[in-house]
Amino acid sequence: MLSPFVNALVTELEKAPSYRLSAIIEMATLSPSAQRMLNKHYATYRWPLQQHPELGNLQAVSPWLFATRPDAGVNAQYEFQGLLERYSEGAVCGWIISALAPDLLARHLSQAGVVVGPDGHSYLLRYHTAASLQVLDQRRDLPGVKQWLAPVHQWWVQQPSAKPKQRLWAPILGDDRPEMTPLPRFRLDHACWTALAGDPLSYRLAELLRDEPHLPLFEQACHCTRVGLIDLYLAQAREHGLLREQDQITYVLVMARNGETFASTPGWQQALKATCEQRTPLIENLQTYVAEAHR
Repeated sequence: MLSPFVNALVTELEKAPSYRLSAIIEMATLSPSAQRMLNKHYATYRWPLQQHPELGNLQAVSPWLFATRPDAGVNAQYEFQGLLERYSEGAVCGWIISALAPDLLARHLSQAGVVVGPDGHSYLLRYHTAASLQVLDQRRDLPGVKQWLAPVHQWWVQQPSAKPKQRLWAPILGDDRPEMTPLPRFRLDHACWTALAGDPLSYRLAELLRDEPHLPLFEQACHCTRVGLIDLYLAQAREHGLLREQDQITYVLVMARNGETFASTPGWQQALKATCEQRTPLIENLQTYVAEAHR
């Protein structure tokens, strides 16, 4: 039985014989053996997504686009998806359906690899991550962004999941125009720059929890996945009314260690309520109410 995500991919691929499925893989996160296997098996069907000459030294560890042979039908592309999921060690960070040939698609997308910041200087942009793509999707008003997404039919990006080993995907839609267009470098305004920078607290916590034991959600998770999960928990903390940074950190640590099932326990609910109403630290209320619940 197909998962809802795979079923959605197959349904879209069946809509037009020109559609090709390609995958974005974070090569730097693969083990050497997995890199060798994928590079050998897809030797003529892989293209770098960082093609700026001045950044050529980063190409080998940058994301690459992998695809099937040009005459692959829907069944072959379905098998391709399954094989990459099985052998890429969780390094697939995006799936793209497009009628533009994958080699041209990679060249077209790579144009977003270097952008101009509000200060007028050039910066490397990891445009393929879910966080960056979601920002760019909302800022199609910036010159070049709409044209950059134009060849894409669907670009599926990973969403944070509170369940261990569950991978959730959501599509970003392009204009389905299979044309490679020369584009100027994106010039980011302050709002876009800030949105792309993300929440500094998320990045601090991602580093703090990188090697923390007994965190099932973070086991074998890449940096971007950790940041996404932390963003999810920080948003939940703020929705609960936790305004102090230390309480937000406590919330993230507790959820990362205990998971979603802990969120419905009476002790946790009482601790959250006391923190918001009494303005006392969440860590103290946890010690009080969770301890009482276990007496």
